[in-house]
Parts: sequence; C-alpha cells; structure tokens
Amino acid sequence: MTALGFGATATIGSLRYTGGIAAVRVALSIGPGVGSARLTLPRDLRVDAKPGDDVAIALRGESPDETDVFTGTVVTVRRALDRTVIVCGDAAVALAAIRTGSTFEHQGASAVIDAFAREAGVEVGTVDLDLDLASYVADQGRTAWEHVTALAAWGGALATTAADGAVDVRPFPSPPADVALRYGREIAELGVTTVTPAAGVVWTGSGPAGDASDPRAQLQTTATLPDDAPGPDAHTIRVAAPALRTPAAAASAIEAAAARNGAPRLVAACWLVPALRAGTAVEIADAPTPESTGPWLITRVVHTVGPGPAGRTTFEAVSMQSAGSSLLDRLVGAIGSLL
Repeated sequence: MTALGFGATATIGSLRYTGGIAAVRVALSIGPGVGSARLTLPRDLRVDAKPGDDVAIALRGESPDETDVFTGTVVTVRRALDRTVIVCGDAAVALAAIRTGSTFEHQGASAVIDAFAREAGVEVGTVDLDLDLASYVADQGRTAWEHVTALAAWGGALATTAADGAVDVRPFPSPPADVALRYGREIAELGVTTVTPAAGVVWTGSGPAGDASDPRAQLQTTATLPDDAPGPDAHTIRVAAPALRTPAAAASAIEAAAARNGAPRLVAACWLVPALRAGTAVEIADAPTPESTGPWLITRVVHTVGPGPAGRTTFEAVSMQSAGSSLLDRLVGAIGSLL
C-alpha cells in the first residue's frame, strides 16, 4: 500500500488546485449524518476562498484517473502562520442549516423533499421513494435534513449526497453488492461487531383511510394504525407518527425500522478507493472469517490524502442481511390483513 502514490485536485471558487494541496479529508455519510471536506493548503499558495464559495474535489486512487468525490460549499476558512485550512459542507449540511416550518397536504414524500431542497438552495438527483402521505408537518424541532432522513427511513430508503452535490433518496439496496474488495489487497484492517437487537420501534399512525387521496385521511381515530401493532412492551416501543395516515405508509415505516435492528456492523480500512461512498454496497473477497464477507451497506466513509502521497479510506457499514427477522415477522403478521 505504501508504494502507491495518491493525489487530489480541488476547485475552490474560481481557482483550481492540481498540485500543492498538503492534505485532504473527505467524510461522507448517509442521513442523518452529513458530508464534509477539509483541505489543508500551504501558506505560500494563493487562497481566495471565502464562506459560500463552491467547492469540487476529485481524488486519484490506484487508477491514474481521478474520481469526483465531493461537491459543496466553503463553510469556514482558517488562516494560520504555516497553512490555510478550508472546511466545506455538502448539500446535507445546507439542509441541516435550515429549520423550515411548512405544512404539506396531498403531496408525496418526493414532492416534500423537493420543496426542502429548493428552500435550502440545493439540487435534487434521484428520489425513488414511494410513501403515501395525506399531509406532512415539517416542524422546526427538526432540521430539513432530519425531515428528509425521516421520510426516507419511513419509505425503506436512505438519503445521501451524490458526488455532483445533488441529494439522492434511494431504496435500501439488495444483494448482490456493487463493489468487491479483497482482503489482503485493498482491505488492510477490518472488524465485525455483532450486537443484541434493541427494543423494536413500531411507528404508529392514525386515520381511517385506505389511501392518502381518501377525504377521510385527515381524520383522527382513537386507535393506532395498524390497530393490532405489537407492543408497547419491554421489547417493543411504539412511537407516534401522525403523518402516517394509511396502512401502506405505516407498514413501510415499521418494516424498515425492524429490518436493520441488531444487524452486524463492520469497520474497515483500505488503501484509497475513491469510488466508495455512503450508500455503496460492498462485499469482501478472501475474508478472514465468514461473517466478514458481507454484503455490507456503507453508512460512513472517510477518504484522506496526504501529507505527501499517502492515501487511505476507512468506512463503517451495516449488514445487508436483515437481523430483525423475529420482530419483522410479528409486524408483517400484524399488518398483513390491512394491505
């Protein structure tokens, strides 16, 4: 790994840096985490950056070709005697910076997310989210990014920021994996943690309607939706979600929460692999133990280059094999008659 030379280029405002960057650190995460980048530039390098300037970063790994990894804006500029450090945020940071106070009626989750993005001034890429909403209140107790993440989770999806800076909301991927890494080649370190499932979360809505277009969808009911949902008990927590007004919406939220409960976690390190992003599905060939093979869903990844030609990628991931099957089976049985 140490024999390989890695590199980075960056465009900050009107200036492009193809060399001379002392160090780069790019951290990417699925929601509710945000993406950030930190660029360290030598003191004698011209730097005109100011907060709000556009930033684009590309990294070079094993291949001589560069890979775009980050698009965002400058958040802070710190000038020291020997260096200038520029901290940047992606579209998730822009959404996390606002607390909208809006109410949406008869709009799908995709339309709600589009509205948040417009308010934050960020682009929307792919939004593949099927969540039937009669209304949604974006209370200011959450940031806009937290609202996006919550809507995505209810719909069995994950929210990320793409390399071009657009917000993407895509369904949780299914095997096979997108990328295969080899232990002993790219992968230098890894560890797998298995955990006891926590108390299951059951999102409960309220409403007598079968779909969001039904005029009764806005009516309150004394019963929860679904009315025979498990819990509350020592191992099941009911959480009220008034926006879930139909059986399909409640079912989606419940199943998504149960599927990841107790899933094994992976932490790994490898040489610089710029193609790895939050939301990427990976498997590990020649894994030292069967449980580390995967497939894994990357939840957070950090790319670092420098000082010098050194490069490294570390990532955290969750197993794509459902661990919460016991609770999930109970929930599916409870809501099956409503679908």
